[in-house]
Amino acid sequence: MRFATPRTFAPMLIAALAFAVPSLPAAAKQHNNQRYEYDGRYYNNVAQCQAAKRKARKDGTIVGAAVAGVGAAVLGATLGETALIAGGGALVGNQLGKSKKC
Repeated sequence: MRFATPRTFAPMLIAALAFAVPSLPAAAKQHNNQRYEYDGRYYNNVAQCQAAKRKARKDGTIVGAAVAGVGAAVLGATLGETALIAGGGALVGNQLGKSKKC
């Protein structure tokens, strides 16, 4: 059985490297992906995660104010008391919306 001589070994080595080198950046890029989680959902970058967090904070503020204001109005509070309670509900909703981290 004959082994590869230096004349045939060099072209085979060059051919092997030519096929292997282009695939290295794709393989390296695939393993460096970091995913961020917020509220049970996964995001590919920090910007998307923080945007979801800001949206949750806004939604929490609105829902907190609405629920507390309606609850106070139904229970018979005056207009000023309803506004004060709605403000408190907005504060609580805002804090709950931003409680988790990316």
